[in-house]
Amino acid sequence: MIVAKAPLRVSLAGGGTDLPSYSGLRTGLVISLAIDRWVCVAAHPGVSDGTARIGFADLEDPGNAESATDADLLQNPFARAVLSRSGAGGGVRIGTFSDVPSGSGLGGSGAFTVAMLHAVRRMDGIGGDDPVSLAEDASAVEMIDLRRPVGKHDHYMAAFGGLRALAFEPEGRVRQTPLPITDRLRSYVADRLLLFSTGVSRDAGRMLAAQDRLTRARGPGVLRRLDSIRALADTLLDELREDRVESIGHVLAEHWLAKSRLSETVSLPRIDELHRLALDSGAEAGKLLGAGGGGFLLFSCRQGEQERLRKAMSAAGSRELEFSIADTGTTAVEFPL
Repeated sequence: MIVAKAPLRVSLAGGGTDLPSYSGLRTGLVISLAIDRWVCVAAHPGVSDGTARIGFADLEDPGNAESATDADLLQNPFARAVLSRSGAGGGVRIGTFSDVPSGSGLGGSGAFTVAMLHAVRRMDGIGGDDPVSLAEDASAVEMIDLRRPVGKHDHYMAAFGGLRALAFEPEGRVRQTPLPITDRLRSYVADRLLLFSTGVSRDAGRMLAAQDRLTRARGPGVLRRLDSIRALADTLLDELREDRVESIGHVLAEHWLAKSRLSETVSLPRIDELHRLALDSGAEAGKLLGAGGGGFLLFSCRQGEQERLRKAMSAAGSRELEFSIADTGTTAVEFPL
């Protein structure tokens, strides 16, 4: 049996510029941090009746399962596409577990696809552990097989982990650059970056489809706004290279404003309310993670105001997700049967 896990991520700047509708015109750039919250996949090869069986569980859904005599008949599109692309057929049992529910804006679908592909490859003894290959094949599952309007950001972070600058070039190539994780950065992440759930989940594909359509149609202002989001990634890249980690707060504040202008569906009254509450309760800045419409809010907190912020958000029904940096990407371990 193979157990593989891949980390979730928080995007610090540049989110959305990895979509081909933008990066096909000019190079996108995302600064992203992998966190020690995971999607895990266990793959077991020995099902005697020849069926493919898939079970899913996360924090808010106790689980569901399905089986089929042929992997192509599975209802879950991600599992179906991964098994089809990898060549695995019947006679496999897959179990999945996640630290967060789907639609959280933390790159869960990308992490799931990478981890499942990694587990199935190791089970079948093909493909190996190469992170570039895993990221590219996992992104192909979503972008080609499932025709989801997403980019490669989540897949590369799930495959590589750490803190990275990801450049998405017009021809489709991704340049991934590891950035130094200094003691100052670790301290800043541990003490001053806090994640809170909005309590709203959404399908990232549907949320990104609107941005994708407007970008392809050269919608008024969309490219200009995405350019401003791309510029924030450039700014943060320079600041992190100089270990000026306090600049993260400023970039988060600017990112919130730029992303809010992309579409009226990015935020919701509940999200705006939580954002204002946090700023009144010790946060210096914050932004919504993922495609918008729900998920998690990431805040940079003023020094010494962390407990005040936690109490205010808890009273508003917003659950904190504690995290630290995940230095590594997807890993797989084999357990002899």
